[in-house]
Amino acid sequence: MSSPSPPPSSVPCSSLPAPNLTRAVPSLSLSPTDTTNSVRMRTLRLAGGTLLTFSESDVPDPPAISFAIRGVESLASEWDDSSPNWAGRSSLVINGVPVAVKYWPSVYKYWKTSQWDGTKKNWFDWKSIMLAVASASSMEAFWGKYSVPGRDGMPQRMKYTPLVNQLSQERKAEDNHIAAIAKQELSIEQLTYRKGGRQCVMKKASKIAARYRELKGLAGHNNEGDEDEEDN
Repeated sequence: MSSPSPPPSSVPCSSLPAPNLTRAVPSLSLSPTDTTNSVRMRTLRLAGGTLLTFSESDVPDPPAISFAIRGVESLASEWDDSSPNWAGRSSLVINGVPVAVKYWPSVYKYWKTSQWDGTKKNWFDWKSIMLAVASASSMEAFWGKYSVPGRDGMPQRMKYTPLVNQLSQERKAEDNHIAAIAKQELSIEQLTYRKGGRQCVMKKASKIAARYRELKGLAGHNNEGDEDEEDN
């Protein structure tokens, strides 16, 4: 067994060689029509291979929706068009097609970015909830885990904000655990990112964990659809 790599935090930004990574192909791409007319078109691949092609003028502002009010079941019904929870409807409709919530970052990544900034934090909270739902055997099992004793001593579902806070704490603990494993298994070159034309070594546990999941093909946060932030 080879010796573990030194902790990434010990190596400053430098001209390290770029890591050889194979990244997932984005679900959003330029349409061939871009080469023949001046209207920029993009194509989003939905569940079942359905292709939705649209222009910027087809994209409405991000829906002003609160799943804190509507509830987790409502979020689950709009989140993933490949899920059995999918109800065939979404708060975002483009060209008559309901666009599942999980695709929204791909829709707004290049268009209406300033409007999306106001929704992005909520979207990450929604994703955190849906990852927890997906890891449970059922919605009932999910609520069995995320319930607290009520005044009468009977279990009550956690309110939205305490639920999001609880999931955030669990995510941080998981990221710290995975980051520790990554520092043992991965090389320094595999834990770099570009900043100002230089290769820098990751320091944040969340980013190290995200890179580890990416390389190992594991589900979790900061995978396809997420917008990574640079390490400081």
